[in-house]
Amino acid sequence: MEESPKQSTTPLRQVSSTLSDSSFGSNSTVVASPASPASYRPGYRRVPSAIEEDEPEGTACISTPSSKERHGLGIDNIEKLGDQKIARPSRKACPVGANPADALLSPSSTKAGSDIGFGGKVANSREDDQYADNASTVQLLQPSTTNGSKFPLGFENRASTCRSKGPLSHGRSSWVGVAILILSTYSTAFSALWLTIAIVRPRYGHAISLVGKVTPTAASTLYTAFAKSIELSFVTVFVSLLGQILSKRALGERKSITIAEMSMRSWVLQPGTMITHWQSVRYAVVTRLGIFAVLGAITAMLYTTASDALVAPQLQLGRSESRLIFGKVSTKFANVKWIEDQCPTPIQVVNDPDNVGETCIEMQHAGDAYHNYLQYLELWSASIATGNGSTDLKKRSEPVALSENFTRTVNNITVAMPHSGVIAAAIDPLNSIMQPHDTSGLGEYYVNASVPSPVANVLCASLTAEELTPMVYYEWLENYRNDTGMPNSTSWPNYYDLTIPEKYRLTAVDKLFDFDESQVHPIFPKLPDPYNTVLNASSAYGPNSVYLLAATQDKAYTMCSIRAAVTPSCSTHYHVTVSGAALSVNCEDPEDRLAYRKSVPEAPNGVWEKDWKDVASGWASALSLNAGISDGKASNARLLSQMIPKANRLDPALPSISEALAVLAGNTLLLSSLNSPFIHYWNYSNETPPILKTPQYQAFNATFRSIEYQSGGTQDWQGMFYIVLAVVFIANLCCFIYFLVSGGLMTDFIEPQNLFSLALLSPPSEDLAGACGGGPDRNQYDVPWNVKIDRAREHLWFESSDGKRSIKRRHKRNKSSISGPMEYEMQQRPLLRAYSKIRRNRASIL
Repeated sequence: MEESPKQSTTPLRQVSSTLSDSSFGSNSTVVASPASPASYRPGYRRVPSAIEEDEPEGTACISTPSSKERHGLGIDNIEKLGDQKIARPSRKACPVGANPADALLSPSSTKAGSDIGFGGKVANSREDDQYADNASTVQLLQPSTTNGSKFPLGFENRASTCRSKGPLSHGRSSWVGVAILILSTYSTAFSALWLTIAIVRPRYGHAISLVGKVTPTAASTLYTAFAKSIELSFVTVFVSLLGQILSKRALGERKSITIAEMSMRSWVLQPGTMITHWQSVRYAVVTRLGIFAVLGAITAMLYTTASDALVAPQLQLGRSESRLIFGKVSTKFANVKWIEDQCPTPIQVVNDPDNVGETCIEMQHAGDAYHNYLQYLELWSASIATGNGSTDLKKRSEPVALSENFTRTVNNITVAMPHSGVIAAAIDPLNSIMQPHDTSGLGEYYVNASVPSPVANVLCASLTAEELTPMVYYEWLENYRNDTGMPNSTSWPNYYDLTIPEKYRLTAVDKLFDFDESQVHPIFPKLPDPYNTVLNASSAYGPNSVYLLAATQDKAYTMCSIRAAVTPSCSTHYHVTVSGAALSVNCEDPEDRLAYRKSVPEAPNGVWEKDWKDVASGWASALSLNAGISDGKASNARLLSQMIPKANRLDPALPSISEALAVLAGNTLLLSSLNSPFIHYWNYSNETPPILKTPQYQAFNATFRSIEYQSGGTQDWQGMFYIVLAVVFIANLCCFIYFLVSGGLMTDFIEPQNLFSLALLSPPSEDLAGACGGGPDRNQYDVPWNVKIDRAREHLWFESSDGKRSIKRRHKRNKSSISGPMEYEMQQRPLLRAYSKIRRNRASIL
């Protein structure tokens, strides 16, 4: 049997030790000593240890040995300790800024018989342990003062090391103050200009066009750039105003700011945050400043859009405006000599000095007349095919009249044509009218001119062969000469004596056709064969009409007189688009304010122009209206003869001969009015022919309406953007007045860099418990905050001005008895609650 080991003279636990039979943990839990006999280990003794309660992180620290003195079980050398009083490990609050390694210092590394308490205090009693449990909560809720007498836990070091390097406010002459005032001035001035432009709606005319100083593309870019600069400067100034208001509130004693109000800056800079962070909006939008911020954010977001809708130049059809338009006058109405001189022809005068102009103008008569005639016939053909033919005069070419007053069929039509000189006046540079090609081919304009209009009257009446005897040379039997033969186109009328016998001076239609001594009846060479026409166009000056005699298939005769004049009862309308132009006339309209008689009430009506007969002679010859003299059977003559009314009424499926002749003669009216006066008479020299060597400008009244670049909306719904322009201007004006009258600018605590610095150097607050990860929640947006000033240390920090109210709200939501940030955090985490319950039931062991 082995000998038992020799016992050491130093017991592992001495009876005379100052330690009692019981050891105490941090929460004074009594643990019984073991009942087994004492064992001895040479030269060592056990230092009393205890198992402490673990605290949630952030509330207390456990003192542990340093790297040189760290022990696993608290065993120390007896000789080193001697009779020194053993310091029990205790929990200590971790001062802010403490070294994490120092939180685990051994008791032997501290001052003997003492613990490091809160704020550098020395704790020597067990009550300090209990104080340490709640010290962080008590100190964090302790309010700070502006004289620096008290600070929250761990905040003294931070406050003592942070002295503000810059001033709290900046003078008006500082760079920040000058820059803000310049931006505010610019934004206010240009927003006022933009609002004025939108209201006035100016038209830019040639200034913005392809031939103007600024092209449409460049104008659009410039207006957008200026609108964007106004928007950016407004946002800068508006955010600065919000920052000044909230910063001054934060420094005040009666007012404070909330996190919801701090987010107003983001509303303006990032309007989408009002949707993504709607929680902050619900608390701040109910205030006057919140409403102001929301209006600023919305209007800033829509300002460029409002500018594009109401200010940027756009093609618009303007309102009708009265103005004088000037046109050139070169000759009197229906001057055949001037008309022939203007006719373009490749034949030179030296090659055909007598007839070059006449030949050219007859070709033009034929081309224009037949072109108009064919279009007219096409319309009638379409009307007949669809069954829309009518005897109603209002549904036929106007004006048309059929009379029975003379016991014969009478077809009287007067057709008016517009004054063709208006076309030349509209494109004259003197009038500065933008043409469609000046606006990228998208232009359009209307000119309604108060000028006299040329009219042609065609009067047709049915006559018998007997009634025609006084007007047919062939029927004058005693004057018929066998040696001269039958009249023909070569011999007529030059080789015949056209002196009217006395018994043939009167006719059956003198009253109808106004025949008298000054206007004698016409003389035709012969009665035309069926489907033929003959013409009387006397070359002698005096008669004002040309006459046509036509025969139907059954030798029924119709005589027509054709004459022209200018009437004051009409106005000329000219409409130009990119696809073409239309020249029209409006007559006998009592509502027409531009009728020439409204401008010149004394203008006569129905003065027939004798010069027009010369123009009509060439026109009739070009259309083969005298081909019946040699029985030519011209196609045009045949068609006209078929249009003679067969009864004393209009045929609903066929135009009358009067209507057809009026259409054919319409082009002569346009040629006769070209470069003619815009008044009803010739007021220049009596030269023969009446042609001005240098054209003269003559003015006439007109209304003008055009599509050109103009500011202002093109749609009615765009008027809502006036609110945006007005609100931005008013907000700019308020900002400008504020920055102008304020003495200077203070530090904007809402700016991110200032807010971050101030928050980082501020003590933690229980009012934002749980906001470190997911941000503020619910009522935390509405917690009031102030900026406190420690004037002795020159330090500023954020502090809640409503901490007690916030805690009460949380206590209402939390019905448990746990209080303080540590217990509140543990209550929110089930794992920590379970762990806390286990450690409270744990016993201390030796």
